[in-house]
Amino acid sequence: MSAPDFTISPQLGRNLERVQQRSLIVGIVALLLCVSGAVFAPQQFFRSYLYSYMFYIGLTLGCMALAMLQYLSGGAWGIVIRRITESATRTILLLLFLFIPIVIGIPSLYSWSHDDVVRADPILLYLNVPFFLGRAAFYFAGWLIFAHFMNKWSHQQDAGGGRTLARRLQLLSGPGLVFYGLSVTFAAVDWVMSIEPHWFSTIYGLLFIAGQGLSALCFCIALLVIFSREGGPLEGVIGPAHLHDIGKLMLTFTMLWAYFSYSQFLIIWSGNLADEIPWYIERLRGGWQWIGLVLVAF
Repeated sequence: MSAPDFTISPQLGRNLERVQQRSLIVGIVALLLCVSGAVFAPQQFFRSYLYSYMFYIGLTLGCMALAMLQYLSGGAWGIVIRRITESATRTILLLLFLFIPIVIGIPSLYSWSHDDVVRADPILLYLNVPFFLGRAAFYFAGWLIFAHFMNKWSHQQDAGGGRTLARRLQLLSGPGLVFYGLSVTFAAVDWVMSIEPHWFSTIYGLLFIAGQGLSALCFCIALLVIFSREGGPLEGVIGPAHLHDIGKLMLTFTMLWAYFSYSQFLIIWSGNLADEIPWYIERLRGGWQWIGLVLVAF
């Protein structure tokens, strides 16, 4: 069986070139803004950078989880987004390099990184810089390994691998989803929840998992719509039924994310404990309360 032809039309090539040029300009401007922010307001820069980083790594990891879920279940819904999700996983190495600013900003982001704070509070012994970096290296190593074999075997399957490679991908996806769930949970605790080291939530990791799945599905739907336009690579391939299937999954993840978020709020509100309530009080100030109200209302 010959390898499939992935050549693109000249018009699509020109469109992609324009997108690349514009993206380069936006990237340069954004880089200059980041540098200025790091110089003049480093603490705010590192917090903003971490927030953005969690969003983009969530897209990548969410796509990896969706691809594994499709390989494991064999659902037809995932075939049309398979190339999108697999392509997204190939950015994990880039995200590893983009993690460097977070490493540099550890003293600004995390109070537990200061020795005097840890000495005065033994409960923070788990949160130390060497162990923090070691765990991060472990997460990235696992994500890179799973993404590598998933893309490698998928490419070989296109060249005529048949059921053998399909079975390999299925066997890879089972442990991969387990590792994904555990690693994302621990990464969320390490990178985000530990900003306030005395506050904790047992549902925190699930919030990130649901959010990543939702973000990945939204990302896939947006690209499917763009690619299925006239002259696009998926013109005539993507129909309303495909978008309905992915849209239903997106609605499911939206409801799941809302359920987890409200459950956490309800439990903390009903418990009314002094070491838990401040987390929400701080997030109901400075204009964020209106965003929360909109989310609750709509």
